Amino acid sequence: NNANFATPADGQSGRMRMFLWTFTTPERDGALENDIVTHEMTHGVTNRMTGGGTGRCLQTTEAGGMGEGWSDTMAIWNEQDSAATPDFVLGQYVTNNPAGIRTHPYSTNATTNPLLYSDLQTRTEVHAIGEVWANMLFNVYANLVHLHGFSANARADPTTSEGNVIFLHLFIDSLAIQPCNPTFLNARDAWLQADVNRFGGANACALWDAFASRGLGVGAANHTNSFLLPPACPSS
Repeated sequence: NNANFATPADGQSGRMRMFLWTFTTPERDGALENDIVTHEMTHGVTNRMTGGGTGRCLQTTEAGGMGEGWSDTMAIWNEQDSAATPDFVLGQYVTNNPAGIRTHPYSTNATTNPLLYSDLQTRTEVHAIGEVWANMLFNVYANLVHLHGFSANARADPTTSEGNVIFLHLFIDSLAIQPCNPTFLNARDAWLQADVNRFGGANACALWDAFASRGLGVGAANHTNSFLLPPACPSS
């Protein structure tokens, strides 16, 4: 009932291992559930891109938790096929359960998924922390798609300007900007800087709106929420 990805330093091969899940008879192979495969492969990307290719820069609990969150987020991104942003559940096939393997569906609805930055005060396991980060990023994704639309060809053509394309650029660019063993605050700021670097800061308010809606607004610190936006960004 697991899967994992080992990421050594640049120049050495990563190793993904997929296992059987025992919730059903016959057992189900995690390699047949695309969101799990995408999740594990993304560990290779985030471990290598953060901290200059050492593969050792997501070692703190908070950074490791974001590693799980980035992996869930990429699984979500890879499954989208329209501008709609419905709730997303990870691991339904292997568990044979519509609730999947996380505590909440990923959602822009605060009732469906109420997770906030302050939940890191009590969520101390990496997958639990990752749920908070992934849901923040899902809200970022939804904002960008709402603003810029959706490209059905985003996997093959990164040169267009739709929201899901912009999101993937910022996802990858921010990894190289953030420090070794980043915090949520470091990672948020890396997304904002990535937008400045690539798009001249055109999406700053969309990013701030999503982060602040989940407690990572201006002044958030030490796992204490802030829902404030910068003065330049109108409240939604």
